[in-house]
Amino acid sequence: MTWAAKRQLQYLSGFLAIILVIVLIIIAPYLRSDPTCFDGKQNGNEEGIDCGGSCDLICQGQAIEPVIIWSRAFSVIGNNHNLIAFVENRNKDKAVYKVNYEFRVYNKDNRLIGRREGSTFIPPNQRFAIVEPRFNSGLEEIKSVIFNFSEPIVWYKKEPTLQMMPFKTKDIYFEGDINGANLSVKVLNDSIYPLPPFDVIAILYDKDGNAINGSISRREELRGGAEINVVFTWPEKLSVTPLTYDVFLSINPFEVSY
Repeated sequence: MTWAAKRQLQYLSGFLAIILVIVLIIIAPYLRSDPTCFDGKQNGNEEGIDCGGSCDLICQGQAIEPVIIWSRAFSVIGNNHNLIAFVENRNKDKAVYKVNYEFRVYNKDNRLIGRREGSTFIPPNQRFAIVEPRFNSGLEEIKSVIFNFSEPIVWYKKEPTLQMMPFKTKDIYFEGDINGANLSVKVLNDSIYPLPPFDVIAILYDKDGNAINGSISRREELRGGAEINVVFTWPEKLSVTPLTYDVFLSINPFEVSY
């Protein structure tokens, strides 16, 4: 190759290099993607893969497991029972969108006589009840009920805003003795927004604070500014005379848009 040809080749190589640099500068922004909470990588300010930092998903091990305070079967009528688990979430700003659970019911010989499965949300920073209504025990006498979450719990960031929202119970009327009880309560949505489907749960207690029965009422919606009356009836004889009660509004925090 002559000197002139080498010189031309150098000029051409330099020109192509400049063109390549310009092209890379132009397309580089399109080749580089900003970190997200859904890219399957630990990047940005994440503390794990797509969790922690600014992501809503909580990394494994960064949330306290819910505490199951008690789980019991309460007679409704005949052989039908309401299965209730009373649970506490001690995480101030963490909640669960959906998790599966299981009730296992045992007779006096500690033999499994049945189970109920379902799914629930877990609200942040509060105690709540999970109810499976009308479990039929047949001819068996129920001795104990075991409740557990049947899959790993996936936590998300969620402030306990529902506890400060204008949804409340009022005008509670209760009467009862060992032969049965009635409880009525008004639920008020003192806001301009509709309340999504929710449950009203009532639990009766004896003089020592032990739960002796409970029930649930499902409501599909409550428009803004409206109120409804919910009535609970326990027609059959109770184990002891009920003296106190709790009424809970069970509202999925992930279904409320404010």
